Amino acid sequence: MKIAALENNILAIVAGAFAATIAAEDIEPQFHALTHFPDRRARSELADLAERLNQFGAYVVELWNKACEPIPEAEIEAFARRHVDLTRRYWAAEGRCMNWFITGPARFPVARNEKRMRISDARRADLKAHEAMARKAAKRKAFPYGADDEPTRSGDPSALQRIMTRIEELALSIDRMKAANAIIRRMEKDLSSEEDMISAVVAHTGLSADAAARGIKLAPWQSRRGFTTTNRRAELRRLQQRLAALARMKERGTQSQEVETSAGAVEIKENADIARIQLIFPGKPDDPTRRALKANGFRWSPSQGAWQRHLNEAGRYAAQRVLKTISAA
Repeated sequence: MKIAALENNILAIVAGAFAATIAAEDIEPQFHALTHFPDRRARSELADLAERLNQFGAYVVELWNKACEPIPEAEIEAFARRHVDLTRRYWAAEGRCMNWFITGPARFPVARNEKRMRISDARRADLKAHEAMARKAAKRKAFPYGADDEPTRSGDPSALQRIMTRIEELALSIDRMKAANAIIRRMEKDLSSEEDMISAVVAHTGLSADAAARGIKLAPWQSRRGFTTTNRRAELRRLQQRLAALARMKERGTQSQEVETSAGAVEIKENADIARIQLIFPGKPDDPTRRALKANGFRWSPSQGAWQRHLNEAGRYAAQRVLKTISAA
């Protein structure tokens, strides 16, 4: 999706209901004290802004096409509107800076210029942070439970099925590697060639030729052929333990209780649907309470109206720590 187009030194931006036109000659005066070629700097700044906007639009389109959802034009519009505003602020801050090579070194206000440059650097950092946060937010909305190539989240409704599928895949790969190792050891005794070993492993285990070659052809630092299953078996045990923990959490279901504290009646809720332990206060907690919450890994969730963290034994222990702290206050 093309949001911005730069033609004849004029940048045209259209994103939903938001439209803006920025001419290079309009921002050129802001760079007079920085460079001998303010016209080139202005064109460069417009080109950079157009590239950032178009890259974000392409990222969102690609993301939502993977999610098989309609393209969220409101998301792109909000990003463009905010990013153009932040860019203008950066240009304004940059325009207050000076280069002694341009203005001359005599009576140059060093301390004042350093302060202005720090402000300009902060505005430039705001641009990068806004783009990163917007990409993260777009991905979270497109894949609220994570993409297929990402770790399975406990709050995913299909988490149990995905973990079981992964366990089956790991177990199958381990069995294939064990079978391949048996073939390799037997053929090594017969002094078979590497090509014959690869062909036999592919034929009897279902491994690809490339995968078989990685276990058979020796690297300069290797002294023994074969596949190691140590890491895969460790991952298999971890997934089995996580599957059992998730199954127990689902079986237990959502539970809640109220505890009287110095901050009022606080509800402790174990939300099994989203795999979060939540602390719900009657009102906005005071500063010491918020510091205690953050120190124990709790973060405010506007959508849930609660302070929450992952639902596990560590989360339960952290909740009790917070309650103990605010009860003693």
